[in-house]
Amino acid sequence: MNYYEFDVPYYALIKANNGEEAVKLYIEVVAGEENKIDDILENCQLVPEYYAAAKFARSKDKDKKMIELEEVLWYLGSDEPEVLLIDGSLF
Repeated sequence: MNYYEFDVPYYALIKANNGEEAVKLYIEVVAGEENKIDDILENCQLVPEYYAAAKFARSKDKDKKMIELEEVLWYLGSDEPEVLLIDGSLF
């Protein structure tokens, strides 16, 4: 799995097999239109696994509580694509 960070129009950290899969998840869960896949793909960045793990482990849930370590490890160890973080302004 790879990790992709998006900043425009909203922040997201997504775990996916490739950039196209990450963009599709971004559009489905965060924001965007399918006809702008190429534009969104240009604005995503492949980030190292350790960076993604650290960022995810230091995040808080929508109730402003730190995510439990077991949950962090479960999501990072899973083979499923996943939106790990999303811009807080979308809650």
